[in-house]
Amino acid sequence: MTVFIAMGDRVWNTAIWRKTWGDQRGLVLAFAALWGVFPWLFLWLSAQIPMLAFQDVLLQAIPKDWQRLSGVPFSEVATHAGRVALAFVDPVVVLAATVWGITRGSDAVSGQLERGTMELLLAQPVQRKAVWVTQALATTAAAACLCGVLALSVCAAVAYGPWAGKVEPDRFLLPVANVFGLMVCLAGISACVSAADSYRWRTIGAMSGFYVFSLLAKLVGRMSGAFGWVGYLSFLNAYEPQRLVGDPAVGWTNLFVYDASFPLLLRPTESAAANLVVYDGILLGVGCVAYVIGGVIFCRRDLPAPL
Repeated sequence: MTVFIAMGDRVWNTAIWRKTWGDQRGLVLAFAALWGVFPWLFLWLSAQIPMLAFQDVLLQAIPKDWQRLSGVPFSEVATHAGRVALAFVDPVVVLAATVWGITRGSDAVSGQLERGTMELLLAQPVQRKAVWVTQALATTAAAACLCGVLALSVCAAVAYGPWAGKVEPDRFLLPVANVFGLMVCLAGISACVSAADSYRWRTIGAMSGFYVFSLLAKLVGRMSGAFGWVGYLSFLNAYEPQRLVGDPAVGWTNLFVYDASFPLLLRPTESAAANLVVYDGILLGVGCVAYVIGGVIFCRRDLPAPL
């Protein structure tokens, strides 16, 4: 016991790390299995529709005005690379990334307070900032691992699936990086809200409302000319994996550099001065800032007494 107390934070940082990974292990394994299988199933189902039939429907039957919702011209979607890119805007990927961010972020403080484990944890010789930083790092590291599984699965499905040889697998690494940015962003915002609350259900409700608002703001900003400015209110405009599928050199540029009017326009800009907004820069930046703000709130707030 003396050795345990003398080592102080070092022992408990290790214990917190193990506890945090234990809490998210089930979700990690479930999402890893889901994302490991989904790209193969998606490409197999997509290959059941011949390319010519897909092009006829997409380019002729669907109104051109709907291209605003697509994010990229239909002519780019009606290619092998474009059809693979649709996997990254499929609900299986988007909702899984959203569920991960909200679930793990909401558990940072309010989830543990609601379960009554936070009081037991802080009763030990450990600092609040150690609890907060460990949870943030574990959540981010697990998100990176999940995106690694997704990247391997997508590349393998493209290289050895029904469209083998028709598109380069490395073209889809950038969309995976955009998925990672989305997960970190939502996890950071959720953790920030969790740090100021005491009930996980309320944190999840607030984040669900925020996500729906962001989704609607993105749609309104793209479809409405008069209310196009509403698009600036949505962080989801920085999630555009379809635009990152193309020439790898151009893709890396677009991942970190994009025109400042991205919520409103669908065309790229040739002006270097306008290339101010960054895709993953926005998502990762918002997530990191939210984690910092949440950490300050958590370290300074009064925690409610256990019931």
